[in-house]
Amino acid sequence: MKRIQMKNLGKISLLLLINLSAFAGLNVSVNKENITRGERVSFTIKVTGEGQVRVPPFDQLCGYDIEGRMQSRKDVYANGKRAQELSLIYTFMPERSCVIEAFPVTINDLEVMSEAININVSKMTITKNEPFLVSLKTDKDFVYVGEPFEMSVEFSQRQNITSLGEAISLPESKNIWIKSEHKGRLVIKDRQAKRTNVYALSAQQSGKLLLGPLRWDVKVRSQSKDYWGSFVARAKTRTFFSNELEIHVKPLPEGIDIVGSLDIQVHVDKNEINSGEAVNLTIIIKGRANIEDIPSFSIHLKGAQAFNEDPSVSHYLQGGKYFGSFTQKSALVAQKDFVIPSFSLSYMDTNTDTIKTISSQEIEIKVHNEEALIDIPLKISRADIEDINRPTEVLNYLQASFLVLGGFILGLLVALLPWRRIFKSKNTRSKFAAKESKEVLQLLMSNMHKDPKIENLVKELSENIYEGKTHKIDKKTLKVLVKKLQE
Repeated sequence: MKRIQMKNLGKISLLLLINLSAFAGLNVSVNKENITRGERVSFTIKVTGEGQVRVPPFDQLCGYDIEGRMQSRKDVYANGKRAQELSLIYTFMPERSCVIEAFPVTINDLEVMSEAININVSKMTITKNEPFLVSLKTDKDFVYVGEPFEMSVEFSQRQNITSLGEAISLPESKNIWIKSEHKGRLVIKDRQAKRTNVYALSAQQSGKLLLGPLRWDVKVRSQSKDYWGSFVARAKTRTFFSNELEIHVKPLPEGIDIVGSLDIQVHVDKNEINSGEAVNLTIIIKGRANIEDIPSFSIHLKGAQAFNEDPSVSHYLQGGKYFGSFTQKSALVAQKDFVIPSFSLSYMDTNTDTIKTISSQEIEIKVHNEEALIDIPLKISRADIEDINRPTEVLNYLQASFLVLGGFILGLLVALLPWRRIFKSKNTRSKFAAKESKEVLQLLMSNMHKDPKIENLVKELSENIYEGKTHKIDKKTLKVLVKKLQE
């Protein structure tokens, strides 16, 4: 059997299996081939036949989701013979002209192709007397890839009409990123209830970008007659579409990823510190740009150690415009004077349409009380050797008795002391002093320039504390080293 490729029919996950009593043919049709945007199309598949019939189920037609499905059977007469007719009806709402491609239907292992159907969609004619209106606006005719821009959507409805609910479907595109949404307040003016939502967008690919139409489904009250002729209140959904916007998207120059208008600020909490103390550095970049694409700054200092936090990014609307802020914080610890270098960022400036570089100023840090690592020699205490020529005094019996009694009492007191608690407390203090904490790290950093082993220990300990790594550190060695530095 020849296999036939199917296009724009959505996902085909299984085959619909149907048994018919008499095969006569296959027919596909639509209720309208020419529609106005906002109207729905009913697509009908009719199969009259005998035996086993397979019809592919559709999730989409013409690239648009199917909103409703119906199925019916009835007996028909073809060429004087009785047969069954199966009807499958799909309802969908195309927003642009499209084609329902031909597809295969299998009947008793015989594949029959349907006919393709063209659907022509024309734009809605919008008048001021419409009960509901929705329109798109933007102040941009062209943008760069990644450049944020605003699209405002104005919703308007007559004041005397009450909506029971609504659904807003933004234009779908793989080349558009919706960065944020700001919903406006409802304002009553000229008997119209209006509100304006602002969407911050950015294009992800160069070329022509088509925005719209936006779809607005509004649920309103509607009256209809029931079986007995009485009016019954029902909810009816009405669909409205906005206008379309066309924007041209330009590619960024080679090597440039940031686009917009930016300012940089770099400051520290102090310019003078004592040896081993930390300077808190903050880098802030603000403006209208794709802030989230700014990479973190690598900080390498001569004579100082930098501990960097992950950058934070925030966004906000100001005067209906999209702004962002990039913040990176670092703690800098040093044992001698050092200089914080200039930080710079190159980007495509949208005000001048040129590549621009923003830079900060260098910052000098003065370090006081520089302390060197002191090697403490091992001290051995020995009892004084008595002069062998010194005359020996002879104790009398009474003095000897008092000395024996005093020694006994002293020994008893010593035996009653809580030595276990004393030693336990001493060990606890020793463990606490040698724990992997920021205080211990600061102590080690103030002496790491004197010993390569301390420098390596500082590196591993800082990565454990600030980067979540799991370097194995010899607790005994750390305890001895901390005790030596604290003496």
